Amino acid sequence: MPGLNNEMQPNTAILFQNADRDVTLIDIPKSIAMAQGRSDTLLSTAPLEAPYQLHEEPKTSQAKKNHSSHFTDVHIEYRSTIHAALAEIRSHTSGPWCLPRKLMTQVPKHGEMQLDPEKEIESRLHEWSALAESKEDAHFDFQKMMASISATPDPDATDMETVPHKWLVSYAPSRDDAHMVLDPASEPWTSSFHNQEAHSLDLHVREAVAQAGREAPAYRFTVPPHATFFLSDSTHSDVFRASFRRLTDDYVLPRHFDLVLLDPPWPNRSAKRKRAYEQAGGMRHMKKMLLGMDIDSYLEHDALVGVWITNKEAMRTQVLGPGGLFETWNVGLVEEWVWVKVTTAGEPMFDIDSALRKPYEVLLLGRAAPNAWTTMAHARVTRKKIIAAVPDVHSRKPCLKELLEPYMPDARMYSALEVFSRTLVAGWTAWGNEVIKYNWDGYWAPS
Repeated sequence: MPGLNNEMQPNTAILFQNADRDVTLIDIPKSIAMAQGRSDTLLSTAPLEAPYQLHEEPKTSQAKKNHSSHFTDVHIEYRSTIHAALAEIRSHTSGPWCLPRKLMTQVPKHGEMQLDPEKEIESRLHEWSALAESKEDAHFDFQKMMASISATPDPDATDMETVPHKWLVSYAPSRDDAHMVLDPASEPWTSSFHNQEAHSLDLHVREAVAQAGREAPAYRFTVPPHATFFLSDSTHSDVFRASFRRLTDDYVLPRHFDLVLLDPPWPNRSAKRKRAYEQAGGMRHMKKMLLGMDIDSYLEHDALVGVWITNKEAMRTQVLGPGGLFETWNVGLVEEWVWVKVTTAGEPMFDIDSALRKPYEVLLLGRAAPNAWTTMAHARVTRKKIIAAVPDVHSRKPCLKELLEPYMPDARMYSALEVFSRTLVAGWTAWGNEVIKYNWDGYWAPS
């Protein structure tokens, strides 16, 4: 088949794809908007026009050792495949390697007092996520909440008594479906939600009682059709398990998934990413946390399982090595998808041979066992697929829904779970403490 482009395929985020479908150029904001079935535009950052120049030299003896040995067999193979893929895309692409963008408003620099909206929404998400850990979260009493709002505050009341009633939530059809009618009555905040409708819903969260002299904070999120989310910290898998059982009972939802994706907050230099999941303790802590999530108990037979890693060999070992995630979950590696971060002209954003940073991240894609008595092994030769995309907002990855659905037995009827997600996908389930971040109204603008 010829390469795809948006002029030929208006309802796709794929700007180019070769006949073998192992080389793809995709637009990140478009991929996220399409996966939600939205017609408005996801705000972004200015596309990268020239590669970054890295000048930092290794300082410690261990860093110098890593610097001299960074040409691993894996990297050498990736490098060759990446060069060939970018050349193929370049031969079929005459314009920029991304679609036009609408940019986010920049927060004023030092000296100008203004709240950073992104930091504010992250703070709120972490606050709401923490509510799921309260024993009262699963046992809201609406009448008790209304009585507590009208009653005189008790100076001896504890935070645990008052926090569960601090936030209210209401649902309504999204503004794109304004002709539809739904009861907008407010309920106490709960950290799990399923949209059973075939249209998007607006999720309004507001503070129950405003403090004197200020307006009560309120936030709007758009929940895609048939999307489910669990806003809770992944370190509290017991909270997720209880909410999951309750919600799947209430709506008769599947308890096993044909597709499971994880983007773990692996230890790295990104303080922002670490802060999002409040993780500490390094690689050993991360592995213990991931194994404690019991991901294998949610896998359907033959499920497709994907785990994002960076270029550090230690991360690869934690997933593929003896006693690693795939072995514990009885998953065998079948493919490796390499997301290459490029400029608008198709150049890698860093020198591909830099010892400090690589311009790519890898999705290790495996298959779960077809039955309980089969032990899975990694494929002797794994297929490599290159996905090129111009970087977007910090750590925002392309949504792979459009690329993964051909792997499903039925692209119209499958179950998917995304862990550590920051955005919802129509028909998918999401679990993490920022799962509705990029569904917040502040990240979107009319087309």
